[in-house]
Amino acid sequence: MANVSSANLHYVGPGFANNVEIHRVIYDFTVDGGASADVIRLLQFKSACTLVWGYAKVLTTCTSGGSATVIVGVTADTDAIMDATAGAVANLAAGFIDGNSATPVKIAADDYLLLDIGTADLTAGKIEVVIGLLP
Repeated sequence: MANVSSANLHYVGPGFANNVEIHRVIYDFTVDGGASADVIRLLQFKSACTLVWGYAKVLTTCTSGGSATVIVGVTADTDAIMDATAGAVANLAAGFIDGNSATPVKIAADDYLLLDIGTADLTAGKIEVVIGLLP
């Protein structure tokens, strides 16, 4: 499993009770690569929490020599934020936004927010992922 550039790997810890914590992380092909079957750890959850919403926004168009797919989620629900249909490279043009998180997802301590590349390699792209968590 690959990590977003280790200098950019964020750890999410306990927050304030009764407040939704908002966290933002960016996958960038030029820094993080994009080989098919890569599962990139975007951030780690240091304590148990609940994902209450999330979205992925394409900042720079994703390209591929094939039919790459991108899914974004957590260990317990790998496509909680973006599934392979929405994350098909044909959809991943700059400005595209997808948020699949209609149902809250329980996250265990030490789990990860993941970006999974499938079917073919990516050759370019930048995706911002923003999530709302209840501690």
